[in-house]
Amino acid sequence: MKLLKLKELPEGDKKRSFGIYIILLLGVALLAFGSLPDKKPEAAPEPSQKNSGYTEQLEARLEAALSEIDGAGRVEVMLVAENGGSIAVQQDGSGESSKTVVLSGPSGSEALVLAENAPSVRGALIIAEGGGSDRVRAELAEAASTALGIGAHRVKVYKMRQM
Repeated sequence: MKLLKLKELPEGDKKRSFGIYIILLLGVALLAFGSLPDKKPEAAPEPSQKNSGYTEQLEARLEAALSEIDGAGRVEVMLVAENGGSIAVQQDGSGESSKTVVLSGPSGSEALVLAENAPSVRGALIIAEGGGSDRVRAELAEAASTALGIGAHRVKVYKMRQM
């Protein structure tokens, strides 16, 4: 069987052959793009949502602890996080073809989390009623530094304004 070139076909057959070539090319393109691996995990939790709650809880616990220091009075704490933390999920396979292991449960699908690292604290701002006293400021800064595991130079304590 001899293959005819597009130039040798009659006018009506040229249009039909051209249409068939286009359809074949589109089919091959769809097959090629459909077999590409997904780059994003299917149901990975978002670190920013979980870790913002972690920072708020840490601030509340620190406020409660610091307000117990003699002379501190009412205390407000603001923490500055260095990063959003990280989450390590179980991977099935290795390299580019690996996929996140997803577990299905009554509440929906979730990624299998191996480890969750809290965001690291870069600094702390403490505002206290007793912040006018040098002794109270020093004790608040030392307590916060110890509780957060950061240097004392990363903790600032100020006196709360009177209302």
